[in-house]
Amino acid sequence: MLPDEELTRRLAMLLGRQLNPLSLDWEDASNWCWKSDGVAPELIKLARTDVTSPFWRGIRQLFGFDRWAHAETLPMVAGMLPPDLPLMPMPMTFLARLQHSPIWSLPWRQAEQASWTGQFAERLGHQVGLLHRETANWFGHPLSGRHELAAWPDRVCNFLRQSDARAMHELADEPVALPDRAVWCLPDLRADQYLESATDGFWSDWEALVVAPIEFDWALLELLLDDETLRQRFCRAYRCHGAVPRISRQRLHYRAVLWCLEVLGPMSWPVMRDQPDWLDHRVAQ
Repeated sequence: MLPDEELTRRLAMLLGRQLNPLSLDWEDASNWCWKSDGVAPELIKLARTDVTSPFWRGIRQLFGFDRWAHAETLPMVAGMLPPDLPLMPMPMTFLARLQHSPIWSLPWRQAEQASWTGQFAERLGHQVGLLHRETANWFGHPLSGRHELAAWPDRVCNFLRQSDARAMHELADEPVALPDRAVWCLPDLRADQYLESATDGFWSDWEALVVAPIEFDWALLELLLDDETLRQRFCRAYRCHGAVPRISRQRLHYRAVLWCLEVLGPMSWPVMRDQPDWLDHRVAQ
């Protein structure tokens, strides 16, 4: 899926750059992307979805963050992350807006999109372990507001009640476990948000980062790590930096939230609900 020629022409005229459109791998991709020509090419991103999409609407409702409203300051987040990540966030620069849609640039890297290999799972385990090593006593986003963890259960229940699905309303009537720590979390985590070369790795898409309870991030990881080899290598690397938490008390509510966000794409709630719950067994080992 490519941006249309007229959009490319208008953006090139606005930025004063020659642009080559890049195909999107996902229909729900948050940005249109181009590669600029020149001695120092850039990756140009134009925001494609806003708070009308299930994902970004949910991020605003749960965490109070709207990337359109904070487009100019969003690049600051990269500097707030640990300096020793194996997959360092690529620096991002705010350029302008095209009909209110934010435009950012990142340096172009000669690297391939990562895929779910054992090597990548291990690298990501170190990455997430280092991110989780720095904990917070609040949730939200540093650019839009910090909220006491005591408010999290009500925030989750209120979010689920806004769904049209009866099952979400029933879950919202059940108590949500109170978290005691929060960490950096990327709710739309996918392997292709990272780039790998023969010697280096890069984090090219981190703009949805929020601060969330650690169990929330692990509820997502439990869904993504769908192969035993990936689980072993990820968890072994993660344990170099901290203990793997149990999520049995939080799993159902957090899977419901992730289902409403459509982080795995549209699917039925029973399919999401009944994904393997392997994590607690892994903690017990």
